[in-house]
Amino acid sequence: MNQNNLPVSSEKNNPGQQLVSIILSEVSRKYNIDLSQDPVALERIKDAVEKARLELDTNPQPEINLPSISANPSGPIHFQRVVSREDYYPDSPEVENIGRHQEQVDGYTSQAQPALRIKLPDRKPLVTYSLMVINVVLYLLQILTDSLVGFDVPAAIGLKVNELIFAGQYWRLVTPMFLHGSILHLGFNMYALYILGRRVERFFGSFRFLGLYLIAGIAGNMFSFFFTPAPSLGSSTAIFGILGAEGVFIYQHRKLFGDQFRVALKQIVQVAVVNILIGLSPGIDNWGHIGGLIGGVLFTWFTGPVFQVQGAPPLLRLEDKRALRTIGIGFTIQLILLIGLIALIIFFRG
Repeated sequence: MNQNNLPVSSEKNNPGQQLVSIILSEVSRKYNIDLSQDPVALERIKDAVEKARLELDTNPQPEINLPSISANPSGPIHFQRVVSREDYYPDSPEVENIGRHQEQVDGYTSQAQPALRIKLPDRKPLVTYSLMVINVVLYLLQILTDSLVGFDVPAAIGLKVNELIFAGQYWRLVTPMFLHGSILHLGFNMYALYILGRRVERFFGSFRFLGLYLIAGIAGNMFSFFFTPAPSLGSSTAIFGILGAEGVFIYQHRKLFGDQFRVALKQIVQVAVVNILIGLSPGIDNWGHIGGLIGGVLFTWFTGPVFQVQGAPPLLRLEDKRALRTIGIGFTIQLILLIGLIALIIFFRG
């Protein structure tokens, strides 16, 4: 969505809304990041704009400071802007034109000198979109079969049911990550996959991101298989793994993010903790979430990208030092370990 098309209310009723739209447009134009699609980032911008407006009475030039504004590994981008009353009340005759703004990348400011820019990976999130299509199509098939034959055929075949897994239907440790129990269940998970998947796949690449999704999903279903007898389904096992992967990625590249990595990492931890607490509610397979989170963390720690800055200023770029062969070996080893753990569970409990 283009931020310029967002509805803007009257400045008299909401004097900061126009400034919010301007900030969204500036970030989108310079860094190709659509923050209007990220509710967490959008709320941070609104809060910062309102805070700066309240400071106008005591400070004619308050500063809007948004470190790691997207709170994701889209590069070490920090937004700063010194504002004035003119930015909030442009029609006021008392306003003096004293506003200025600056944007920082890796600590270099464009106000005093040309900014050093790091060329970021520019991969399209093909696997993310493909997984969303697969999940939606399978849910439509669930609805269709339920209407035509009186029961949900995909869920009957693919639901995680412990007794049937012990009986030899091992695919039920994989298929639940593509099935959902309701339109709300599907909607929440696909929204999370859309937000997180695009951010992570950009840096992981399609092959590695698919491996992350599968390993995290299987790990989540394995935890659910071990810790709870209740049937379960849903892609949230894999999505928690993607969330964990994003946190590990930011931590491992904290030198690129500087001090701002703590802000981004704190937000990821908060999201994970809040969702796990929500998962304590009846009917939610929290063990699957925890297992998926652990699976994503371990996958990224041993198989995720390891970027280093290459080139000479101002033409800098990020290069992944982890070879494709190493990624393939890491994925294979982790998959074998999961299969081994599942075999042990079946052997001792079957």
